[in-house]
Amino acid sequence: MTVDRILGVGAILTAIPVAAAAWGFGVGSPKSPGAGFWPLLIVATMGGLGVWLIVHPSRDGVAAAAPESRWGRLWIALGTMVFYVAALDRLGFPLATVLLLLVQLRWVEGRPWRSSVGIAVLATLLSFVLFRVLLKVPLPAGVIPLPRGW
Repeated sequence: MTVDRILGVGAILTAIPVAAAAWGFGVGSPKSPGAGFWPLLIVATMGGLGVWLIVHPSRDGVAAAAPESRWGRLWIALGTMVFYVAALDRLGFPLATVLLLLVQLRWVEGRPWRSSVGIAVLATLLSFVLFRVLLKVPLPAGVIPLPRGW
């Protein structure tokens, strides 16, 4: 059995109980959708894609073998998320987010230093301007002094 078929079966087995729960919330009508409408639509799509994976697996026929271990990267990713939650108020959104993205990009994804630093700084700047300046979400400023009105 290929990885695609295993994932397809897993998607279908996950979609069935979630679809039953969504149906229990009430689907409603096209003019007045109920609380279960969107979850049902999403799991129907997930189930359909699961069937697609079973019927049309990838052509290379990769068997479901144990890939190389990536546990170290997982622990680094989880550790940086815990650090981010703990340090967000003290360091502030800009510094904590740059550090989080830098570690994730450099050591979890294996990107070069130059692109890791560039992406981390640019993504943090864009998200900070979007949320704090444009949407007026009160993000913690932390230790970095900000311009007046930010």
